[in-house]
Amino acid sequence: MRTAQVMKFKCIWIFFCILIVLLTSGNTYSSDSKYPIRLERIDRSQSRYDTPENTLAAGISALLKKDLEWYYETLNKESAALEKKIFQDAGIDPRKSFEIFDESDKDFIIDKIPYKNGVILIGKSISKDGSIVIGPAVFIKEDGLWKQTIEYNSDEELEQYEDVIIPEESISSTIKIHPDRWNLNWYNWIKEHMEEKEWIEHFAEKVTILCMITNLKDNQGTPYSVKEIVPETILFNYLLPPQPWRFNSEEKVALIVKSKKNRYLKERKGFKEWHHTNELLKKYKSPVMLVKFNKFKAMETLPEMSPGKEYELTLSGELKNGKRFKGTTKIIITGWNAKHRWKWNHPGWLNSEKDIDNWWNKENDLEDWWKKTIKKHER
Repeated sequence: MRTAQVMKFKCIWIFFCILIVLLTSGNTYSSDSKYPIRLERIDRSQSRYDTPENTLAAGISALLKKDLEWYYETLNKESAALEKKIFQDAGIDPRKSFEIFDESDKDFIIDKIPYKNGVILIGKSISKDGSIVIGPAVFIKEDGLWKQTIEYNSDEELEQYEDVIIPEESISSTIKIHPDRWNLNWYNWIKEHMEEKEWIEHFAEKVTILCMITNLKDNQGTPYSVKEIVPETILFNYLLPPQPWRFNSEEKVALIVKSKKNRYLKERKGFKEWHHTNELLKKYKSPVMLVKFNKFKAMETLPEMSPGKEYELTLSGELKNGKRFKGTTKIIITGWNAKHRWKWNHPGWLNSEKDIDNWWNKENDLEDWWKKTIKKHER
């Protein structure tokens, strides 16, 4: 199975010039974007070639829309001619390339690296069955525009960025996320104004969601303890690593309720009250692992968001014995009432969802900073 996936991966690299299946849509991407970023589909009228990210968005959109002319426009002249020749010599209809792209995949650019006379974009594509394809695409400037090139496809240095991961999760888990309602207006306002105000960026970097993991068991019902999880391997939606817990000078990726390390949690304001009333903790006698993820970045991993729509989220990782676990849960995207009175230039709207009031966000430096920020803007 893995061999077949690798062969498919190599075919995409050789014949279609893009190793990964990346969805693309509406957004444009600046050269200093913070990774990972989600790619979304665009129309041809929206295509731009001023950054490698925008060129990749155009190229994948062209293939999804079955527009070969547009797709060849995203390649540099030499690569476009070579790819046409490859298909012609092989007697293959170039429209076959459309068949490998699936709109249901979740796709991201996870890094950008200088390479020779251009740059590499590293992509990560996650399919519905959990299989993951990671790979590079190289871009160079031609006549002042960024275009994709296949000139370096055979370079051995690029192999370090290639990977195919076949889902082998045999361990299921119960997952719960707090809060389970995320506001789209909150996300959009931060994305729109983040670069205008330092306090908006700082808030977005600090605020987290809480994820609970418990009830691990294999297909035969054999239980596993969350203590067997390797915390550093945990990913949100196969992409986002946890945001560490901080206690004074210490940092921990994960904490376990009902363990000797509980002292860290007991020090956090609001934990005891939450602990006594949480339904998941009451339901399961086994230990529960707590991990945090950056809220803004977690929303970045979702496909196009709409208020009132429910979205499935995945937490996955590895156990100490090498087996993988996975669990899913759902959240709802919400929106502000049209009559809300929030103003983006006053920091109050940032906490409109009461994120700082949640005990897992009650870190002294964040609380102190928030109080000073609010006080400063009330003058």
